[in-house]
Amino acid sequence: MTRRSGFTFIELLVVMVVMGALSAMAVPRYRDYKARAYAAAMKSDLGTLRTAEEAHWAEHMRYSTDTTALDFRPTTDVDIRITSQDLIGGYAAVATHRRVPGLQCSTAMGRDAAALESGTIRCGPVTSSGGTLPTAP
Repeated sequence: MTRRSGFTFIELLVVMVVMGALSAMAVPRYRDYKARAYAAAMKSDLGTLRTAEEAHWAEHMRYSTDTTALDFRPTTDVDIRITSQDLIGGYAAVATHRRVPGLQCSTAMGRDAAALESGTIRCGPVTSSGGTLPTAP
């Protein structure tokens, strides 16, 4: 009787179970890494927006709520809303990412910063009003 070389069905089944268990642990971590990368993109865009707003203010002595008037281009899939009660006194900006619908980052400068330190970027769950995030860390 000749002996065949190769793997038995049980050996292949064990390998498949181990691979399934490893992938079951890896997929949630991968999603978390992606969400953190998207949050970092929103924070980076808000930091770049802050620099562009300050350059605009230095030139025009007022802030802008129009991103096309600024030397600023957001990352793909990042939406930024800029609001202001007084364009001379400050602005507030909220960034959301299309691939992370439950998360938003916000920053504010001047009078619109309210209880936050001016220029601080905070991320958290989307607020129902769509405005800036609550002051709790």
